[in-house]
Amino acid sequence: MEAVIASAPIVSGSSIRLDIDEQSQIGAARRKAVALAHSYALSADAAGRLAIVVTEAATNIIRHAGFGVIVLRALVAGPTTRVEVLALDKGPGIPDVERAMHDGYSTSGTAGRGLGAMQRLTEVFELHSQRGAGTALLARIGDRTSPSNDARRSVSLDDRLGVVCVPLRGETECGDAWRVVVGRQSFSVLLVDGLGHGPDAATAAAAATSAFQQLASGPPDTTLVALDVALHETRGAALSLAVIDRAARTVRFGGVGNVDGRILTDRATEYLVPQSGIVGHGMPNLRPTDASWPAGARLVMHSDGILARWRMDAYPGLMTAHPALLAGVIYRDFARDRDDATVLVLSDGAAEERP
Repeated sequence: MEAVIASAPIVSGSSIRLDIDEQSQIGAARRKAVALAHSYALSADAAGRLAIVVTEAATNIIRHAGFGVIVLRALVAGPTTRVEVLALDKGPGIPDVERAMHDGYSTSGTAGRGLGAMQRLTEVFELHSQRGAGTALLARIGDRTSPSNDARRSVSLDDRLGVVCVPLRGETECGDAWRVVVGRQSFSVLLVDGLGHGPDAATAAAAATSAFQQLASGPPDTTLVALDVALHETRGAALSLAVIDRAARTVRFGGVGNVDGRILTDRATEYLVPQSGIVGHGMPNLRPTDASWPAGARLVMHSDGILARWRMDAYPGLMTAHPALLAGVIYRDFARDRDDATVLVLSDGAAEERP
């Protein structure tokens, strides 16, 4: 049976957004991706495969949509690092994704080798495309290892997780931050939005995520009180915390400020509503809420840099896609231009675990 790896219990990190709207940005995106790979000491082989994938993804955006974004993020799990590529556009979509994956298929008069070749160069590759609404492509590339003789597969947290976390355009530091702490039968998920944006907001967010390392095992109300103390010397933050008990199939949620939370299932959406206030300055009397955590559920949390009017029923097939694709599509369609923006999606995965 699959097991979630808990050897590297704390995961966090921000993303790099690259706008793609003209030819010169294809090369710029490739260079940025390769520089990111080198900064994490990926091999020349991995960096080369990453360069090809980013070049193909950016070229497809220009050719088929005219404009889009590529979002890069380093995934660090112990000694292993991969680079995640999300290519997002609002173009016409791919009429037949399955057919498009075969070499030789093309809608623009090219040789049609792009998507199939990209898939062969990656460890994780997935597409979601919708006619008239655009395409989201996920690729993850790292150093390749020899296949194990063990037929059992260990599932890392990154297999369950998708995150886009980017600063306001023009800022070098992000005032949003997130952290996931893995327990034996639990996930503790924190999403922080430091007030405003820029370095002071980033300082507040960093103070919250740093303190959370020692607090994550506690109940949300106790943790929020401790985080309020930790943020007293900062400008404060909005933040939400969800503790998922996988054995009891429950979620306990507490939030202060505009950090949206939802639990998605195939049949319904349950809204996790934060209270008004500022952590660090003016905390309310806390009222944590409890919700069920059905097999296969997904937790979605996002800062107010994402408009809250999205609905899952507008995206057929996305509920069963990789969580990173869901995070990418929500970011693509609902990010505001005037703030830092973060979307986090955590999948239960129980429906996928089988002997």
